[in-house]
Amino acid sequence: MSIGVEVTRGELASALGWLVEAGVDTLVGDGAHDWLADVATLLPPVVRPVPKPAAAAAPQLAAGVDSLETLAAAVEAFRAGSLITDGVATSGVMLVGDAPTPGDIAAGRVFADDAGALLDRMLASIGRDRTAAYLTNASYWADGTDATVWRDRQLQLVRPRAILALGGVATAALCGSSEGINRLRGRWQVARIGDLEIPVLPTFHPAYLLRQPAHKALAWADLCAFRARIDA
Repeated sequence: MSIGVEVTRGELASALGWLVEAGVDTLVGDGAHDWLADVATLLPPVVRPVPKPAAAAAPQLAAGVDSLETLAAAVEAFRAGSLITDGVATSGVMLVGDAPTPGDIAAGRVFADDAGALLDRMLASIGRDRTAAYLTNASYWADGTDATVWRDRQLQLVRPRAILALGGVATAALCGSSEGINRLRGRWQVARIGDLEIPVLPTFHPAYLLRQPAHKALAWADLCAFRARIDA
């Protein structure tokens, strides 16, 4: 091997000794080589998350929505999550819960778990089912900047004759009230979107009724009041 300079046997032995002490035990070539460069080609590509639109873009996105299908696409683009609903939007009756459960997300529809089964029985008690109502949740309405943008656009598209608000979160999102559900339940409220005014009746969330079955009698009274309004 030629390295371009005169090296004595002693110097060579000293250099080899230093390499051995440093842990070198294999000779792989005469020249320097960047072995890590080959490793880089084996690594998976770096996947960078697609940034969601700026919060200020929410009004612009919502303004361009002309159907519930485009609303769902806009919500997914803005919040990186899906708008989960169920039922028929043209039914004239809207039910709003608080947030989808893991079971709802897995099923791709709201109220898909035990609380949903109770809600189905509640609807049946007033002569309705999911084909005669539109079900959604209030959780995706709050975007941190303008919490009414998505709410207003969805209500403008659905234009229900009346809304049953299931729980305090839904009632607050619809009507802006800070009172608790125990005070508000059974008392008609109003959701105002521009010149659109939609009557809202707060009642207990079915998940709450599963934990507090004694309050089902109060919920039944609310359902009767709701039925009287939508059947009038």
